Amino acid sequence: MDLKDLKKIGLTEGEIKLYNALLELGESTRTQLAKKSGISPSKIYDVANRLLEKGIISAVKKNHIIHFSPASPERLKDFLEQKEKEIQKEKQIVNQLLPQLLLKYQKTEEETDIEVFYGWEGMKTCYDGIVKALGKGDENFIFGASMGKAPKRADAFFNQYNQKVSKKGYKLKIIFNEDVRGYKERVTYYLKNHKVRYLHQETFTEFNFYKDTVLFIMLLKKPIVIRVKNKEAADSFKKFFKTMWKIAQP
Repeated sequence: MDLKDLKKIGLTEGEIKLYNALLELGESTRTQLAKKSGISPSKIYDVANRLLEKGIISAVKKNHIIHFSPASPERLKDFLEQKEKEIQKEKQIVNQLLPQLLLKYQKTEEETDIEVFYGWEGMKTCYDGIVKALGKGDENFIFGASMGKAPKRADAFFNQYNQKVSKKGYKLKIIFNEDVRGYKERVTYYLKNHKVRYLHQETFTEFNFYKDTVLFIMLLKKPIVIRVKNKEAADSFKKFFKTMWKIAQP
């Protein structure tokens, strides 16, 4: 393995260069270390002090000149053990603060009315929100469901989402665009498990709403989702959906 791998335990590039130089030279002065390591003489003391704090090197003054020496490589284990202790302390601090932080986050979340999400990861975030919010006995309404601009990518996405829907047990009521009717990859699951109708329209934008939330979904190659949390808006869309459901065809 290369000494550069010490970056993985928290050493900087400069610290690794200085430590390596000391391992090769043994006890050395600043001038010797600068020449061997390639680190500027003006920065040697800063880098060395960090290694001294980690216990990886040692220093002694001789005739008013500081000499540095490498500690035994076994000290690296001590350094890691100290890091583990510090991480445990940090975890305790986070655990103590977590209830207070969650309260503040929830308050902020409640005050957020409009959010915009981009790409398939953004889609996943929004749809995971649906899964989290709904359970048995709940309904999710979708109007204008289309093939999208990237049908195969959308198929993969919705196949994964549908598995989560089945586990949670809530129901979907969907009005697809008419051109999706014969696209078995998309509609088969919904026909077997949910309520489906079709409407003659051509759009890649659909509305998805549940409880107090409305999603405006533009199913582009890189999707864009606008999420609005407002109960009055969601209720209004449900009324609109009921009207369109009567017009749509099985």
